Amino acid sequence: MHSFPLTVTKILALSVVIFFICLNGFANEGSSLYKDLGFEGVHSNEVEVLRQKYLTTHKEWLYTILDNAESYRIYVRNQLEKKNLPPILEYLPVVESDYIPTAKSKSGATGMWQFMLNSVKPFLKCDDYVDERLDQWKSTDAALLKLSDNYKMFNDWLLAITAYNCGAGALRRTIKKAGSDDFWYLRKNGFLSEQASGYVPKLLAIADVCENAYFYGVEMPTARDENGKTVNIRAGLFDYIVVKKSVSIDVLSSELRIDENELKRLNLALVKGITPPHSEYAIRFPEGMEKSALHALERLGISPYIHNH
Repeated sequence: MHSFPLTVTKILALSVVIFFICLNGFANEGSSLYKDLGFEGVHSNEVEVLRQKYLTTHKEWLYTILDNAESYRIYVRNQLEKKNLPPILEYLPVVESDYIPTAKSKSGATGMWQFMLNSVKPFLKCDDYVDERLDQWKSTDAALLKLSDNYKMFNDWLLAITAYNCGAGALRRTIKKAGSDDFWYLRKNGFLSEQASGYVPKLLAIADVCENAYFYGVEMPTARDENGKTVNIRAGLFDYIVVKKSVSIDVLSSELRIDENELKRLNLALVKGITPPHSEYAIRFPEGMEKSALHALERLGISPYIHNH
């Protein structure tokens, strides 16, 4: 049996040590790519089961939702940054409505943020002509205001998010009954309904997959450039013109010679396709169309005025 010279043995041993040092370095480098969401429970078993679903069987579903909703996501993200709210709230409409502005649940919850009719005041307007739950931008502002109010009430974001689902009053009663204001305790011990219990874990799983797509080795639309900056920063900026009488969105689109579906998409809150006959309404137009829209309305016999939104 041959033996290596001492110098060769030392070289081999040193090579093994270097290999493991490098391996550990790569592991640490990889882990540094992981973005901590800053919430307890992200790596719990409950979230892990859901995370694996969004990394495998539901990966294409999630990708499609994020891709289709880019302009809305950018507006939500910009508002979250302005208001210093948790970034994971960008993914709450995925949980609520698949980011579909016209979504309506069996219980009547409507819009991207799924407001119930009895919970719109004082956040949104709903009447025979206008349902602002369908307005992608106004409903976002309302939802973030409601979530902020919830946080002021519970001083905990997991509870504030849960209250958005089950109602603040119901959650207060649950906390009083349980004698605890810890979300994971309430969930583990059956104090929350099945829907409310699964709401936060689903959000955390989706947010984690989306925010750490590179870490998990999947591709997800980020709406960011190579430097991490949000693309199309002007998403959510429009021109607004106020009218005081009824005008048909279809007729206005024809007069402007633009796609009627685009103008309808910007004014989904007009449930009858016309502005209210006896009150002011600010019609939303693509940015840069103010002059054309003013002239078109005047040709239709409407006396408009510019609204500084």
